[in-house]
Amino acid sequence: MRSLARWTMRCVRRYRFDRNPLRRRSDRIEAVAVLVTMLAVLAAVWPALLAGRVVYQRGLVAERVEPAVRHRVTAVLLEDAASSDTVTSQGAVLGIKAKVMWHTPDGRARSQVVPVPAQAKAGSTLKMWIDAAGRPAAAPRTHPQTVADAVVAGFGVFAGGTGLLIGGLALARWSLDRRRYQEWEEAWSTAHDRWRRPRQP
Repeated sequence: MRSLARWTMRCVRRYRFDRNPLRRRSDRIEAVAVLVTMLAVLAAVWPALLAGRVVYQRGLVAERVEPAVRHRVTAVLLEDAASSDTVTSQGAVLGIKAKVMWHTPDGRARSQVVPVPAQAKAGSTLKMWIDAAGRPAAAPRTHPQTVADAVVAGFGVFAGGTGLLIGGLALARWSLDRRRYQEWEEAWSTAHDRWRRPRQP
């Protein structure tokens, strides 16, 4: 905490606006760039909140709609899951699937290859969700998922905007540093020529 306070005070002394005659034009430009970046970072909170709110509202709509159009059914495996394993040369399982059969709410029988638990055997049952057309679907959205998506969206917008702003500030500082180094070289060259010039009698 103390180190953070020292760092803050050092930044304030470096970028404050005063009449110090030792401050160069590039120093003042950098101070303005830092101030503008800080204000822009604070302004980036608004679009981040807006993005999070939009995602949250869409999630709430999905929470209300999806349970009415999705149904949980019991499917029966028509084959062993092990027969559809896909394994890489390193031994990693890419997907465990098997053909299953289920009945839609109106009594129609449907079958399809879907992901199943490892080592599931033919004849065993599996709980799954289907949509209004009887196709396999994801489980209805829950409120924690909505909140998590909203937080991720807001943080993503804020982090992306902040990253661009900090990158722009870093580029501006790099350009100013190059200008400072050039000015230093010119000043030293001028001083060197003046000091080496022979004195007139």
